[in-house]
Amino acid sequence: MHNIRTIVFDLDGTLYEDTHHFRYYADLLREMLPKEYQASFEKDYSAVETDQHTLKIGRVYDAKEDLILAHQNGNVIDGWQWDGEKVTKEELNSLYPNTLEFDLFTMLSIGDLWWIPVSIAKHYGLSSEDAYSAFLQTREHMMTDSFILEPLKEFAQVLEKLHGKYKLVLMTNSPQTDSDVILKKLGFTSYFHEKIFEANKPASTSEQLTYISNKFNVSFEEMLSIGDNYINEILPAARLGCHTICIDSFNLFEESESNITVKNLAELAELLENDLLNEHQSESF
Repeated sequence: MHNIRTIVFDLDGTLYEDTHHFRYYADLLREMLPKEYQASFEKDYSAVETDQHTLKIGRVYDAKEDLILAHQNGNVIDGWQWDGEKVTKEELNSLYPNTLEFDLFTMLSIGDLWWIPVSIAKHYGLSSEDAYSAFLQTREHMMTDSFILEPLKEFAQVLEKLHGKYKLVLMTNSPQTDSDVILKKLGFTSYFHEKIFEANKPASTSEQLTYISNKFNVSFEEMLSIGDNYINEILPAARLGCHTICIDSFNLFEESESNITVKNLAELAELLENDLLNEHQSESF
């Protein structure tokens, strides 16, 4: 990774690895459903957790057609009914002749654990408005003193060093109020030169990266996008010409457009230390 001047970080799953809030979110969504669907929601959620369901990280839930899709860079290659029955190639070709266009409401890219419970809830009829309300309640819970976030010490140290040598940008789909609290809990409040909230990724990822390019007067080739959601942070950035690092805890994207794939924050910290900080130091002599 040469000539990097600006680094764009996602927040959830990228700056911290805690996952206990997903259970809280799932419980809220389940309780919003009619009583007759709550047990089915829980059964499906447990099946996904044990890899016994066709809904998986890396796939797509089409809420309009109520189908689960496997894709390669947005091109549908397989599909299932909710009960696991395969959809014929002929039907898939008819329904999805073009590259998928992901959004936050009907064509849901299951790029991280946030999208598992909401996809299940939408299958059982929960509205996008109620789902978003549960999301906001979860974010409010994450703002409370009872919600503890433990930053990885090595990553925190690397991020502090990067702040002095590169322009750092936070770009998250989450609202500012709770994101600021999370950053404060992590001790990362002062590390970012620009913060973009409610970024509407992936639909607006390219637009946001263009804004960052213009603001800091850097080319896409001088930008690095880091995130744990391949569709949100990696694919759009790679197609613009940015460098990319994908945090892939589920080993899904070894064959992808990401320049580098790491499994967790510890590997990311080591990579950034060795490739960016040491490189920057050697160039200063």
